[in-house]
Amino acid sequence: MDENSDCLMLLYLSTVLLLIKKQQITRRYRRKPKRFGVHPIFLARERQGFYQNLLKEARLSDPLIFFNFTRMSAASFDKLLSFTGPFLTKTSRREPISPGCRLALTFRFLATGDSYPSLSYSFRIGVTTICNIIRETTLIIWNVLHPRVLPIPSEQKLREISNGFLRKWSLPNCVGAIDGKHVTIQAPNNSGSTYFNYKKNFSIVLLAVCDSSYMFTYVDVGAYGSQSDSGVLHQSSIGKKLFENNLNLPVAEELPNCPLKTKVPYFFVGDEAFPLRENLMRPFSKPRVGPLPREQRIYNYRLSRARRTIENTFGIMVARFRVLHRVINANPVNVDNIIKAIVCLHNFIIKENNPHYIRESDVDKEQPNLQIQPGAWRNDIPKNGLAIENLNVRIGARNASFSALAIRNYLKDYVNGPGAGLAPWQWEIIDQTN
Repeated sequence: MDENSDCLMLLYLSTVLLLIKKQQITRRYRRKPKRFGVHPIFLARERQGFYQNLLKEARLSDPLIFFNFTRMSAASFDKLLSFTGPFLTKTSRREPISPGCRLALTFRFLATGDSYPSLSYSFRIGVTTICNIIRETTLIIWNVLHPRVLPIPSEQKLREISNGFLRKWSLPNCVGAIDGKHVTIQAPNNSGSTYFNYKKNFSIVLLAVCDSSYMFTYVDVGAYGSQSDSGVLHQSSIGKKLFENNLNLPVAEELPNCPLKTKVPYFFVGDEAFPLRENLMRPFSKPRVGPLPREQRIYNYRLSRARRTIENTFGIMVARFRVLHRVINANPVNVDNIIKAIVCLHNFIIKENNPHYIRESDVDKEQPNLQIQPGAWRNDIPKNGLAIENLNVRIGARNASFSALAIRNYLKDYVNGPGAGLAPWQWEIIDQTN
């Protein structure tokens, strides 16, 4: 009986202790009662919020202020609102936030990178609601716009792009300039070194191709910052299609006014980080001893004129959407949606011919004295190094195919020869850089 009594007593005490511990846990995590159903400052949204007052006033009185606020004209804003409005409309027991306000709030976040509390005071919307609005709206912008402004280029479209590179940058058969960028993010929870890159930052990689008019034609977002540079290209949708020759490239053609009747494939141009392929041209590498031969330097110069378009495209985008200047503190999936929404907005605004988005001084320009005047975006790079960074490390192996080497040598001879490929100023440019 004594042993049974002891067992019953131990069971009783353990039950009491479990109940006390459960009560303490329940008390610890019990939600505190709210001070307000809706905070009084948010009730004044219709009278004093940014969208309801400042933006509507700017629309009527000063188009430049409206552009600085949203990065587009009022007409473009209304057009985009007509596309996205049906997906942004919400129902609620209280008066719902209008689609226009949701769109303006998202634009302000992308244009400035302001913190959620700062936006909360400006738009008189709760911080949690702002987080949800930005997450939903960026995804809607991508889903609605990318079929309109970022479709997969057809063969005819690629021919038009090639004509643009020939007309503006004197490089035939070029269908785009490719580059990759690291977008700095806050280290995700429990991610270890997955997003940790060689710049000692946490990042997500944006790999993109642009045309001669600073518009994106292909994008791939979401590669880990720690991923090897070879993996960035090979595992991206762009790289897979590039290596499989599945990008609708036109068939090889002769270069214009070339005495040799050799057909040259259409190709993309990249910097030294990219591998040399038949459909991807890169510069000649500097030798370990001595300078490059003059003909190879001419080729590199002519290639860099076309490749500079992707640098300027990234620079313009970052200058206009300054959230990319900051460390983006969001879930990686949400960061992907933010980047993709910005890419689509960049193309959309250019297609809408907004005069303030790309000004003549914003991009690199060749002066009459043959000097390059840097674009204004280059002076806007943050001193803390948080802007998106180039993929500076080589992406491919050095074992290029004989056919790719032959095509590059043929292009080198073309731009150095007496035909249409020769640019009269190129020799003086090369002499000045010696």
